[in-house]
Amino acid sequence: MFLKKRVFLSIFFVLLILSAFIYQSVRGTGGTPVSDMLAYPIGIIESGISRITNGVVDFFEGYIFLKDKAIENRRLALKLQGLTAERNKLAEARHENERLRALLELRASREDYITSADVFARDPGNWFHVLWINKGSADGINKDMIAVTPLGIVGKVYRVLGDRAGIILITDVNSSVAVRFQSLRTEGILEGLGVNTCHVKYVSHDEDIKTGEVVVTSGLDGIFPEGIRVGYVSNITKKGQGFFQNIEVRPFQDLSRVEEVAILKK
Repeated sequence: MFLKKRVFLSIFFVLLILSAFIYQSVRGTGGTPVSDMLAYPIGIIESGISRITNGVVDFFEGYIFLKDKAIENRRLALKLQGLTAERNKLAEARHENERLRALLELRASREDYITSADVFARDPGNWFHVLWINKGSADGINKDMIAVTPLGIVGKVYRVLGDRAGIILITDVNSSVAVRFQSLRTEGILEGLGVNTCHVKYVSHDEDIKTGEVVVTSGLDGIFPEGIRVGYVSNITKKGQGFFQNIEVRPFQDLSRVEEVAILKK
């Protein structure tokens, strides 16, 4: 019974609202207090629906805007990545051209030049002091030939295969080079320390060697040609070393960064 009354009241309320709409449309803008009273909740409902509709529209417009921005940001990020890669490629090409141009100048200045080669590996058992180049006996390279860069001496060939060769660096503990100090003409033997420096042996305390002194090959060992730049004196210890000074030499060429070398006849 109660349910029937609720249904009846609901139908009555809907019919009353519709009647008010029809009456107001017939009367125009002027309305009675009753129609105005009935129209008030309808206005609230319309306002709520309008707000919800506008909110939904704003939401989707915002979503589409953010989605477009995200797509644009990804596009710009990819473009920036491509430009960065292109810039790095151009920088590498510029550095390579500079190194190769310097090697060409070295080739033109030396009659004992054999060939140039790229470094493609370092000996895993002795990472910093033995490196491999991509040319060998097929390119005229023989054992004990000299590897240099435009900055200075690198080492000598100790093993040769048909298409590759191993270079033992002057910083290796098994390396020795006859050298002299350029200004004083004092001679000694340069040996590797197994790190990024060498030392010159057999220089007496009477010789006034100073830091910064340039060291070059003397040619007296019959392997390294005379007059090739080796490095500079970085440290000197005179006391407590017996008859000779302990003279540390740092190579002009950073041997951990060699990428190409020129091969010279001994």
